Amino acid sequence: METAPHHAWKKLSALLMTLALMMTLLPAALAVDLNVDAGFYFKQSRGGTCTLASAAMMLRRRAYLDGLDGWVDVTENSIKSTAWAGGLSHSFTYNAMHVGYATLPSGKAAKTEALIRILQEHPEGIVLYDRSQPHAVLLTDYTDGVFYCSDPANGVSAGRVPLSSASISIAGASCYWYITSDANDDGVGLEELEAAVVAEETAAETAAETATETTVVEQTPTTETTTQSSVLSWLDSLFQ
Repeated sequence: METAPHHAWKKLSALLMTLALMMTLLPAALAVDLNVDAGFYFKQSRGGTCTLASAAMMLRRRAYLDGLDGWVDVTENSIKSTAWAGGLSHSFTYNAMHVGYATLPSGKAAKTEALIRILQEHPEGIVLYDRSQPHAVLLTDYTDGVFYCSDPANGVSAGRVPLSSASISIAGASCYWYITSDANDDGVGLEELEAAVVAEETAAETAAETATETTVVEQTPTTETTTQSSVLSWLDSLFQ
């Protein structure tokens, strides 16, 4: 019959093996802060291609998250044949990443709330477009109450900058492009991966504590157990 300590140890070992396997499968991006520029951003090559440049930067970041070696090769020119038709197509696919188009609600407060939620679902960012300019940027993240972006316009600082420093605003934004599906992805986002790792670690710690407590109980016999053992030994001696 399997003892309690042995059962707990087997459970702990299985959890640790699962955790180790999971860590080897995590994308390299999980260990890297996406807010640190690894070469994601660039300026538009010519006037009128801000949406194309922003989409290329979005796809570049997604490819990086997917662990694709060729993420740095995603450029305006590389996506143009599938993404451009006198303007950025509302729907296109590049390297198994499908991009779609959607409109934002009216009102700055509603737009802000919607964009925060969208960015949580899309760590690679979205192409945010302001028809009144007209101009587009790659909206990258919402951190500590601030929206950040990469503006492909040549008159704006390069790299990741606060949206307040860019050529458009939340109030003026009207629509966006985003990655609707990604065949390169395993279906688990960064947040889900991190949560899964935390859950595994918590389960392992709990199992370890249970195993330790059980071992202590097993190694500390009660008075009742000691008495029963003595009686059995005495009975055995009568029949020797």
